[in-house]
Amino acid sequence: MMQDVLELNQIFPFWKNLKKREQEELQQGVVQNEYSKGTLLHYGGRECAGVQIIRSGQARVFITSPNGGEITLFRLVEGDVSILSAACMMKGMDIELDMELEEDSIICTIPKFVYKKIHDENAAVKDYTLEMISEKFSDIMWLFNQYVFSNVASRLADTILEHRALAGMDTLSITHDALARDLGTAREVVTRLLKQFQLDGLVKLTRGKIEVLDAGKLAKI
Repeated sequence: MMQDVLELNQIFPFWKNLKKREQEELQQGVVQNEYSKGTLLHYGGRECAGVQIIRSGQARVFITSPNGGEITLFRLVEGDVSILSAACMMKGMDIELDMELEEDSIICTIPKFVYKKIHDENAAVKDYTLEMISEKFSDIMWLFNQYVFSNVASRLADTILEHRALAGMDTLSITHDALARDLGTAREVVTRLLKQFQLDGLVKLTRGKIEVLDAGKLAKI
């Protein structure tokens, strides 16, 4: 029955390297949960969810500073695997992450104890896990380099283009507050830059919406 819920053989490249018993343990261990848009989930410390797969919907993964500021690390869409939600099973790796569901979503989870058992027994699973964690940390390091070395206008332009790609359209239903959280900056800064983008003919601003008029020029900022 779980195969009807989630076909793991189409998600994990190591599937063919698993023994029949290991395949059955993974498949039977899947737990499916539905979340409403706006739900916040926290991972880290002793709370180790396991490996998560976005069956449908969209999630924003971010970190929060002690003073309440947020920086968006990446987004997950349908079919994506969230390996960092299981990173705490790796010795010496303790990551505090938050996840906000940006749409009504279905998340399938392979619990830590199920995944770790097969991870420890199967080299192909171990290689996949290390590769995925390494790849995600590489993305995060690139992001922080952008924060250190890029100006806010460039990061805002990139963020608008990211949302445009996710939405598949030029008109975005997104607030200045949401963009500010993505960038880890103040809403006033975002508002000021968006007004400049509008004066430059790059976007059109209406209440609660941003229309991209010139994606090519935004990409060059």
